[in-house]
Amino acid sequence: MSLDDYNYFNDSRSRAGRARKWYDSFDESTMTAEVTVWDDNDDEAFVTMPVKFEVCNLCSGTGSHVNPSIDSGGLSSDDFCDDPDFADDYRSGCYDVTCYECGGKRVTPEIDMGRLDAFQKEILKELEERAQDDAEYEALVASELRYGC
Repeated sequence: MSLDDYNYFNDSRSRAGRARKWYDSFDESTMTAEVTVWDDNDDEAFVTMPVKFEVCNLCSGTGSHVNPSIDSGGLSSDDFCDDPDFADDYRSGCYDVTCYECGGKRVTPEIDMGRLDAFQKEILKELEERAQDDAEYEALVASELRYGC
């Protein structure tokens, strides 16, 4: 795997495009999200969690970002000096895409910690463990890619 490929794979925008949402469904009218959990018998259950909107961390609330295939490997002043048209297009937003995290809404639903009951706090621990497992898996995949697997 080349350094450019690794940079693209590890770019936060590319990771957001591959990531699954922490919730299964979101109801904006009630500001709740439904998540799937499993009990000790591996039976599936759905739990409703209260949410609030937060400014999207990926696009900083703009609703778009540069396509990571354009600049995930980094750009230098040479890239702009060698091709002034590219520089103009880049700065004008020509290479922007709808945000992979918020879908252009500029905000994302996040758990409203102040509205959680005791049961939902337990579910939150499970969600945090799931997120940690996902992050560890992403790190493993990145490590394997670095070694050519």
